[in-house]
Amino acid sequence: MVEFIVKMVKGMIIGISAMTAGAGTFAIILGIYDRCMEIIANPFKHFKSNLKYILPIVIGIGISVIIFGKFVLYCLANYEAYFRCVLLGIIIGGIPTLIKVANKKGFKKKYLISMVIALIFTIILTNFANTIKAGKTAEYISTIELIIYGAIYSFGAVMPGMTTIHILEYMGVLEKIMSGLLAFDLGIIIPFGIGYVILAFTTAGIITYLFKNFYGMTYYAIIGFSITSLVMFIPDFTSVKETIIGVLLAIVSGIIIYFITRLEDYTKNKKEKIDNKEANHNLINEVTNEK
Repeated sequence: MVEFIVKMVKGMIIGISAMTAGAGTFAIILGIYDRCMEIIANPFKHFKSNLKYILPIVIGIGISVIIFGKFVLYCLANYEAYFRCVLLGIIIGGIPTLIKVANKKGFKKKYLISMVIALIFTIILTNFANTIKAGKTAEYISTIELIIYGAIYSFGAVMPGMTTIHILEYMGVLEKIMSGLLAFDLGIIIPFGIGYVILAFTTAGIITYLFKNFYGMTYYAIIGFSITSLVMFIPDFTSVKETIIGVLLAIVSGIIIYFITRLEDYTKNKKEKIDNKEANHNLINEVTNEK
């Protein structure tokens, strides 16, 4: 039950981040990214165990979208600086876990090359997004455009550190798409979802392959994306009061995420101890029966 609740809370965080900055980085920080990518790439392989793992996460995402969707839109419209600080704190609070995971199979200096490449790529992409900023909210979005926007949005979800939602904001379509999703407008949900799912399924397989064959290089590239995200999330404060509150929000959110990741480690260690205890108990029984 504790494990289910922890995963559901993580799903809620993923849901909120998916509506604001892309869920990939947060999924890495929360320790569920690589497993989720494997499930998306091969959903019917070990279906029962996959369903057991991902179900609480999906429930959490659904809860956060339903409960916090309009609140997120309100915060982005009226308290964008504070909201950015919360996201900034979440990423900073998860950096220790991100580094720990990246070095799980050892560290090599060449991994830093992929991190630098990721930094440069993200900076170029961000500058390109800035040059195509529409400046006005779109009044009409065609079906083809919605499919394309769904794919763009999905890329930010499956590729950690890529805040592609900002591209939608720059194009002036984010508010209309988010409003349509929250209002269950099928004219927006279906084409947007098609683009999202197609990109997610095709990309998940590639990412899973990279994790299996280039683990360290891939994770340090993710760290590079995440570092760039930190810079992009720093808001433009307009007063000393706003700066102080923003910093406090970043600190609090960072501490919360840090302890959530520690709780995950605690549940994993506890589960491993139980499994080892059961294995030893079974071994003793087998030896006793043989005697």
